[in-house]
Amino acid sequence: MRRLFANRLVVATGVIVVVLSFVFALLRVSSSH
Repeated sequence: MRRLFANRLVVATGVIVVVLSFVFALLRVSSSH
């Protein structure tokens, strides 16, 4: 159970980082125009 929870936590963290970087890139592109 603990391993499964830790695995989900790692996946969630990775997804959050990817989403944040994607949003940041979008903001940079929209602000540069």
